[in-house]
Amino acid sequence: RAHWVTRPWWTPAAMVLQLLVSSYGSNQLQVTGTRKLVDLFNQKKVTFEQVDGTEHPELRNEMWEKSGKRTYPQIFINGVFFGDFDKVQELLDDETFDEVFKEFMSPEG
Repeated sequence: RAHWVTRPWWTPAAMVLQLLVSSYGSNQLQVTGTRKLVDLFNQKKVTFEQVDGTEHPELRNEMWEKSGKRTYPQIFINGVFFGDFDKVQELLDDETFDEVFKEFMSPEG
């Protein structure tokens, strides 16, 4: 259910979930976190856009500025930093993931 970003990441739209990733995997922890997050979103049928920070450094820099972090992966909702893999893991542990991301989940069918 991932879509690669085809418009500026800050463009307003109805509830947009974006995942900042890197196609260049030099940090194994970040590569693993990205893979787990993408797999989880796909498993839960979460609709999201991927922004490849390696291919779009100008977008990456803007997103890093908003988050205050220079890591991958990062989640943004409507251009606002939401969190990273650790944040999602907290939601899974608290069993609140589905409630938080319900607006991005495709209905079963």
